[in-house]
Amino acid sequence: MNHGTSTDAADKVMGDSRMHMLFNDVHLSHLEATSPVPSFSAWPLFSRLPAEIRLYIWKAHLQRHRMIELDICPADGDSHCYTDRNHLGRIVSGRRYTFNIHGCGPSFAPPFSLLLQVNREARGAVLSFYHIHLPFPGRQRREQVLYLNPDYDVVYVRPREPESGPYRGFAPLLVDLLHDARAYDYKDQGIAHLALDRAYLDYMFDPTQAHLTPATLHPTAAASFGDILRCKLRSLFFVIGFRCRTRGMGLSLAKNWRFHFAQTFPLRRRGHAASGFHWFEADPRPGLELDLFQLPLSDDPREISQGWRRLESAFGITQEQRTARENHDDGFRFYICPTHDWPPSMIMRRADGTAIDLGVKKEEGEEWTRDDLAHHLKDEAENWATTREKLTSMSGGPGMFPKYAYTSPEATETLELMERLPCTAVGMWLFPPDAFKEFATLSMFSFNVTGIRPGLFLFDV
Repeated sequence: MNHGTSTDAADKVMGDSRMHMLFNDVHLSHLEATSPVPSFSAWPLFSRLPAEIRLYIWKAHLQRHRMIELDICPADGDSHCYTDRNHLGRIVSGRRYTFNIHGCGPSFAPPFSLLLQVNREARGAVLSFYHIHLPFPGRQRREQVLYLNPDYDVVYVRPREPESGPYRGFAPLLVDLLHDARAYDYKDQGIAHLALDRAYLDYMFDPTQAHLTPATLHPTAAASFGDILRCKLRSLFFVIGFRCRTRGMGLSLAKNWRFHFAQTFPLRRRGHAASGFHWFEADPRPGLELDLFQLPLSDDPREISQGWRRLESAFGITQEQRTARENHDDGFRFYICPTHDWPPSMIMRRADGTAIDLGVKKEEGEEWTRDDLAHHLKDEAENWATTREKLTSMSGGPGMFPKYAYTSPEATETLELMERLPCTAVGMWLFPPDAFKEFATLSMFSFNVTGIRPGLFLFDV
């Protein structure tokens, strides 16, 4: 099915006030309509329920997917590598690393902290459900605890350079973190769903650097990491960006490149350390396949996949196990996850509301509001309209330069439906690595993946 464009002058800036709505809002409204939750602050009869029912209610409140973003960096001072034991009697790494909950600094409080303070029963339910209790340094050097549930939580790790200068040891620090998460899990599972920032490409797969191998690690760390890869890790999400600065893909001299605005390219979640998300096996938004004909990525996903296979081989994953994984027979999934950074640069606004592009990216961990996102979407739409006006003037054509790469009546109807829905989402796509076979534009790392319907993480915003 084709998708098209409206050439009406009224679509110069996409939509009206609804352009600031998100598909996230539409989905949440649908959930609230189909599964209404009673709104009351107290229910005196709760304490009279059987203990089993009360426990079920506590845990039902906790059963939701979260993505926890960690900024990991090397620790100061000496450490005792893989010699000390924790309260469970397990060897711990010795903590050559520190981490912050991304976007929250040392004052992070977990979103379920109120349940910890309700009563002993609620606290017990929380500590049982989140059975990884990983200590980390908090405010004024006081340790805090990161509570995780391997079945529901995705841990997204981002390397953060120390102030002292470049550091090349982030891959071993990741191994230490994974080892400790398992050591502090009384069920001996550890992190099951791991997301890695694209910066790990430089530390794990860069051919100019030493690859992560058992020889580069402490023997206990190497054995632990191999076991995690073989038996414990269930999902790996490699998070990358898009090559284009905005969702509007303007003219290019690259062969087969198309002028198009991709409504469904998901926008990166920003400034929310541990918000929930909804995991769709297939992105439910309409018209998706027509944005997938041209997917310009920041990195070549084939190299990421090859690098991960080399890493698996180095730590004892056999060809038989790899074949089982590729056939989805062993419960492990590997995903390439594109998401669009926004805004491309820092925007300052004059008193009259007009924007000044300062050309400097805002710190990714800083908190962002819905107003910030609304301003970004407005700027993005206005910039795309300006680009079209310039091209219309240059071409001398009779009508406005089309907004999208398709112009058939059927396409026009579909894209107008997408704008009304709306289809803009804060999230990330989930592609299997074998999706990236056909180049749309080689020089732009742009792939045609119209034969695949990716999964989607849709974040609570």
